[in-house]
Amino acid sequence: MPRKSPSSVDVNPYVRCQRIYPVEGSHRTIADLQTVGFKLSREQAIHLARVLLAVTQDWDEIEVTGYRMEPSKSDGTYRITVTSNRNTPSTEEAAQA
Repeated sequence: MPRKSPSSVDVNPYVRCQRIYPVEGSHRTIADLQTVGFKLSREQAIHLARVLLAVTQDWDEIEVTGYRMEPSKSDGTYRITVTSNRNTPSTEEAAQA
């Protein structure tokens, strides 16, 4: 196997989970909710951890969004996105300004 540089490491940003709580059809309103949760398999948890570790190298703020009303038609899992506003100045840039 040929050697590879660290810059060749690529993380798949498409994260999935088994369930997002509160579940669809819950009778509680958004105002009543104090928590949200993700049910992850071991592989899904490792994948999410790798994505978070990769993006925190460059981003100061991260948003994790779960789409609880949109299960995958193929396997029933739910999509999780990890995003950041790249236009926001980093902590270092703000300190230098």
